[in-house]
Amino acid sequence: MVDIQDQVHEQFINAHELAVRSVRAWNELLMISADMAFDVVLKNWNYNRSLRSSTEQAVENAIKTQQNLTSEMMQVWQGYTSNVQEVFGRAVDGKTPRC
Repeated sequence: MVDIQDQVHEQFINAHELAVRSVRAWNELLMISADMAFDVVLKNWNYNRSLRSSTEQAVENAIKTQQNLTSEMMQVWQGYTSNVQEVFGRAVDGKTPRC
């Protein structure tokens, strides 16, 4: 016959084991959550760094394209003004071409 003290002791041991397993589960959950949070922060940081690099490259390319376009347009205008000056020079000298 099992006496009351043994029953209480057995219930205490069962409750203790349940509490230990619960604490271990919560610790594991906490560690996994922290690991996932750090992983998300790291991925976000890498993504932002990559995005910043891509943006800087795009801005640099846009500036170079604008500089090239400006340079080409200046050459076109210089050629145009040179031709206009030549035509005016001929007109002043009386050497206008006849059609």
